[in-house]
Amino acid sequence: MGFSFQLFGQNAISGHLDDHELKHWDTKVHLKELALEATVGKSIGKPIAVTRLKKDGSFSFHKKYISESNKLYRISVNRVHKALGDTLVHEADFILSNKDFIRFGKGPTPLASYETSNTAQLEWQKLKNFESNLLTEFIHTEERIAPSKAYVKDSLQILMVKLIGVKQLESKALLDQDIAQNESYYLALLTDLKQSDLEPSQYLFLEKKLAYLTGKSLESQLLWSKWVISFLIILTIGLGFALLRSRKFKKNRAVSLLSKQENTIRTLILQGMSNKEIANELYISLSTVKSHITSIYSKLNVSNRQELVQKDTGAST
Repeated sequence: MGFSFQLFGQNAISGHLDDHELKHWDTKVHLKELALEATVGKSIGKPIAVTRLKKDGSFSFHKKYISESNKLYRISVNRVHKALGDTLVHEADFILSNKDFIRFGKGPTPLASYETSNTAQLEWQKLKNFESNLLTEFIHTEERIAPSKAYVKDSLQILMVKLIGVKQLESKALLDQDIAQNESYYLALLTDLKQSDLEPSQYLFLEKKLAYLTGKSLESQLLWSKWVISFLIILTIGLGFALLRSRKFKKNRAVSLLSKQENTIRTLILQGMSNKEIANELYISLSTVKSHITSIYSKLNVSNRQELVQKDTGAST
């Protein structure tokens, strides 16, 4: 019991899929880290780890894969319809640190229900529920029936939720204070509203409020925002180069862990040789080749040849 508890405590992420449906699922469960500033639904994310489903449908990720501070992650698993030759991805985005846990429970929809000790994730879920309720109230029945109308597009839904929130702050006499503390946010929001299909009359009150409170022209503020964005782009490019150098260093360091024979076999694998061809090339047995390959996969943290090639070329899945 004590040993099981210790293992459980070391897993930051765990869960179950319906064990009656396991034959329809890919055996791999993927974990990725998402950028906080990215559009969550469209973000590809950075692969962190892959684990396999157990026979009872359970899975887990050790807390070593999770950051000490809160970050945004995505967990996903593929449901494969072999008869249709199609794949359906089930995924969930969440906030977590390695001091917390999140457990996904069984249910009709995979990864839909969970429990967590992370307060940021709990607050984020409250916000998503709040926004969902606002949208339900804002969109009339006939507009929900006709989703082709422009203002029910995803991007406009988000803007409408934000605009409703601003109006609620105005009704509670809190908008002036919030603009003073988050001026750049409201200027960017006004820009998005002007570029959308929403009627200008709906956000005219915000435009007048900003012009009055800032005491300067919106054009000047937006020009300054462009300089800030340019700086951030340059900074991002610099960080990108630094990240590439870091990945190259990690790759070289990982390869240095291999023995001379393992490095030779790794090179032959990258050249496209099969296990049998490698055995013939090096005059060793097939079982010896397989043993070396197992060691290579373990040291480089990959599970197959495709991942080994991707790791060497720097490609992502």
